[in-house]
Amino acid sequence: MKVKRVSVLNFRNLKEQTVSLSDGLNVFVGENAQGKTNLLESIYLCCLGKSPRTDKAKDLINYDKDFARVTVDFESRYGNADIGVVVFSNKKKSIYINNVPILKTGELLGYLNAVYFGPDELKLVKSSPDNRRRFLDVDISQTDKNYFYALVNYNKVLQQRNTLLKTAKDVESLTDMLFVWNTQLAKDCAKIVARRKAFCDRLKVVAKETHHRLSGGKEDLEVRYVTQIEGMSAQECRQSAFDLFDKSIKRDFEMRYTTVGCQRDDIKFIVNGTDVREFGSQGQQRTVALSLKLAELTVFKEMTGDYPVLLLDDVLSELDISRQKQLLVFDQRLQIVLTATHIDDGLKKDIKYRSFSIRNGEVVETTDN
Repeated sequence: MKVKRVSVLNFRNLKEQTVSLSDGLNVFVGENAQGKTNLLESIYLCCLGKSPRTDKAKDLINYDKDFARVTVDFESRYGNADIGVVVFSNKKKSIYINNVPILKTGELLGYLNAVYFGPDELKLVKSSPDNRRRFLDVDISQTDKNYFYALVNYNKVLQQRNTLLKTAKDVESLTDMLFVWNTQLAKDCAKIVARRKAFCDRLKVVAKETHHRLSGGKEDLEVRYVTQIEGMSAQECRQSAFDLFDKSIKRDFEMRYTTVGCQRDDIKFIVNGTDVREFGSQGQQRTVALSLKLAELTVFKEMTGDYPVLLLDDVLSELDISRQKQLLVFDQRLQIVLTATHIDDGLKKDIKYRSFSIRNGEVVETTDN
């Protein structure tokens, strides 16, 4: 997949403009708060229909405007297409594929895939389980709309169950009342866990190979998907999930929220037998995070036939020169959109890229490389 053009209007601090990208490495250099991250965010918005930074639509709109619009022209192995997203301050956003409106955000998924790698992603290993679940959910949703809809429905029913737990007067009345919620949660939970397991099974193989290379053969990485749901078949997983929800009613009533389910899943990263989150060095944690991102690219390619667009937001400063090169020359067929405050001279001579500067929200192509 390759983004050809990005057009923005009233999007954060970006000037109204159209930016054309090359098929390879595109580098946007500028000081902080000039709009570099906003440009990446605009591309990501057209991939998933949401921002990687905020859930508030008004945050995406220039302070004195009522709406913002982003249009991305791209090509995939299926041909050329365009995606448009219009965000409003007072109503739901509108999404268009080839100028045809879509009714649900889920219909957008899979048209233009992206892997986003920012400073917070480097904290993926040591951050909270919420971030690791989001990592799984974003990736799998882009390749499986059924997963996305199961996830949306699960979270909706989970919220309803939690509301009932907060308002119930006694635990005795809950068992019968929660049967319907537990049945639906178990159904969606089994789907979610099955896809997460399958994704992690492939991811761990590729990440292990990648990490071995990045560490110069000194470290072995093991990726473990951690879930409360047991079983191999869909039926076994569904029954396991139902039993968990059913048996936890008393504790859930005491806590006033659902204490079990796939909303508590996690991923563990083990390097040479040691839990990197608990005992790994900062360098090891960064290497694991980079290994995961490079593995994501390979898994996406295997699942869809196309590499996703790689969006790199100011991450080079967190990596040494060797790992910077590993990231930027991963595969010549990959399109990369990179932001940075500067490019190290030692890196410039080894890579080819199209160079842009960005200042006060305006992008200008340069002859840096």
